[in-house]
Amino acid sequence: MKLIDWHLKEQENMPWLTGTAYWPFKDFSTPVRPENPVPYVNQKGVIERDFTKKESFYVFQSYWAIAPMVHIYGHSQAVRWGGENERKEVLVYSNCKEVELFVNGISQGKKLRDSREFPAAGLRWEVLLNAGKNEIKAIAVAKDKTVLEDEITVRYQTEKWGEEKRLLVSSEGMDETFVLVKVSLVDEKGIPCLDSKKVIRFELAGDGELVKNQGTVSGSSKVQAANGTASIRVKRGSGKSVVAVKSENLETQFITIN
Repeated sequence: MKLIDWHLKEQENMPWLTGTAYWPFKDFSTPVRPENPVPYVNQKGVIERDFTKKESFYVFQSYWAIAPMVHIYGHSQAVRWGGENERKEVLVYSNCKEVELFVNGISQGKKLRDSREFPAAGLRWEVLLNAGKNEIKAIAVAKDKTVLEDEITVRYQTEKWGEEKRLLVSSEGMDETFVLVKVSLVDEKGIPCLDSKKVIRFELAGDGELVKNQGTVSGSSKVQAANGTASIRVKRGSGKSVVAVKSENLETQFITIN
């Protein structure tokens, strides 16, 4: 993401440059990348294969879009980690002139966008997060004085973790048709291993159906963990289904979907 940011910053400050384009707009399949986090998928696109916008989409938008926008980096990163009283970087991508950041309702100050600065054209704050839940909000003002807001909730983890020892599996209903099965890698004390890159495999027996072979993060039966987690959608059937969740050297876990 920061590599893209750097290139866009450099391009915006090249007066002789007449135009540019980013070739992989959408993730695409490839036979030569079986080891990728989503196997056989080149993930350099700014959207997933199901048109889900990735964080890099908003980086491009902040440089190239005409309509005013603001986006806090990290919507897909629900948990962040570090030590107590350790300042953490918060980036905001916007094409508005001025942005103000709030953490748990307290202003962290206003910053002016300057495309000569990096990262995020200078819209960067070093903030203190509370252990546990944190509310982060960005407020931008467009040229026509329209006020735009973006807000995320993140959990800040200060507990240190060891080697992955268990898979914690849960599910939540998305609607009448689909259920989301989620897995988290934890150590022997149950502390989430947020930097885990272990590969997760999902299998199903019963009347339901895994939403797989989609080439997306939540639509693959084999996927590398991100932020220590992985997930897959399950299409409900007329009866019961059992989903098995596997990872090398860890005990297989099962969850029943009705």
